[in-house]
Amino acid sequence: MKLYALLNIILCFSGTLCAQTINDASTIELGSKNLSLDQPFLISVVLRDAETRPAVIFPEINGLEKRSKSATSAISTVDGKKVVIQTITQEYYATKPGNYLIPEFVITVNTLKLKSEETMVVFSKSTGPGEALSAVVSPPFETEVEDTGDGIFLSVQTDKKAIYIREGFALRISLYIAENAPVQMEFYRFNEQLQSILKQLRPGNCWEENVGIEEIVKRKVTIRGRRYTEYNMYQARLFPITTEDIVFPSIALQMLVIDNSKAVNVERKVIKSFRSNKATISVRQLPDHPLRDQVAVGQYGLKENLSSELVYPGESVRYMFKVEGVGNIAAIPAPTIQTSSTFDIYPPEVSQIIKRSYQSVIGEKTFDYFVVPRKDGEFPLGRYFQWVYFNSAKAKYDTLRSAKMLSVKGEDYKLANLSLSGSSGLYDNLESLDSSKESIDYKKILKDTTNGIVILLLIAMVWVFRK
Repeated sequence: MKLYALLNIILCFSGTLCAQTINDASTIELGSKNLSLDQPFLISVVLRDAETRPAVIFPEINGLEKRSKSATSAISTVDGKKVVIQTITQEYYATKPGNYLIPEFVITVNTLKLKSEETMVVFSKSTGPGEALSAVVSPPFETEVEDTGDGIFLSVQTDKKAIYIREGFALRISLYIAENAPVQMEFYRFNEQLQSILKQLRPGNCWEENVGIEEIVKRKVTIRGRRYTEYNMYQARLFPITTEDIVFPSIALQMLVIDNSKAVNVERKVIKSFRSNKATISVRQLPDHPLRDQVAVGQYGLKENLSSELVYPGESVRYMFKVEGVGNIAAIPAPTIQTSSTFDIYPPEVSQIIKRSYQSVIGEKTFDYFVVPRKDGEFPLGRYFQWVYFNSAKAKYDTLRSAKMLSVKGEDYKLANLSLSGSSGLYDNLESLDSSKESIDYKKILKDTTNGIVILLLIAMVWVFRK
């Protein structure tokens, strides 16, 4: 009897644990499996309800080269609850056409182990001009380097030398070793050195967006006709928030170099320092404008949606104003709303999706408004919803305006206080609602109940063993 009771307790205990963790699912997602050489194979880790982005190390795949990594965060509100989804993606490129076996692998995220089954990816030969991307490539921008003569140098690179305030630029720290360099070396106390280097380099007047590098990523590059292996140690995009010029001082990286010059077949390791050049970024103020200190800087466009283009006075309508493009998405301000007695415009629900990579920070920020018209007539929403920004590509201010037209037909709401459809507006009779009643959180109730069951099962298990 004890054995049967114990088995039942274990089964119930396992069931309650599964019920608790099923909603915390994190997954591995694979990209397209039929690609051309200029296209990357993608492996993504999707984390739900993750406020912070954890460290993720992706597997090495035989025949494929790791390139860029990106991190996308999506923040929205569902039923009044904040929902966050983090997606971390690693790109893999092939150097030649063929079938590549992706073996079964496991990625550890915090204490959670995510498993992906074995699969096959096919890379075909490119027919377009993009084929060269998969071959040995040059750095994404001109590198100011000072080769020491033995084909090894440390570089702090930026993709721009002059920018506007709040405009983004890339920062990259890499060690380059020529393929024919007559020396062998290995990294020495790398994590300690990297933290010290970043402390020296990170400017205090910049907003930083980075993917995070948990491992040194190496790739083949060609610089001035010579082939190198690049060991990329850090990369980020920075957005200056003041007009003070940004100075990156010269930094040093110590490496263990194998020295066998003293005796034949005798190796000894010596510490050798490699130093980067100093780099400076000039930061310019924006041209004069009443909103100069408030506007976003970048390249943006507008997408909008109106739930209904014909309503009655007092009837609510939902209007979506979505700003998307390249820039510091997280810092995008809300549109400027022109106040009017014609409309009641209520504060928006805000959601955003940001994709961070070394090449750029792109994404979208959505403002969802409830609008209640009070008069009949034809109303172009461009009069009421405007968003001014500075276009860094054109070096001038621009304005995103709504192109929607809202038609309101019926008796004025302030006179009739009732829409002709007979239905109340969204905020009608608000004062009659009982705000003292709390909403029921069924998920919390279920979680508390399962926790209680687990405790009871543990007590029952102890009681069975004591008997």
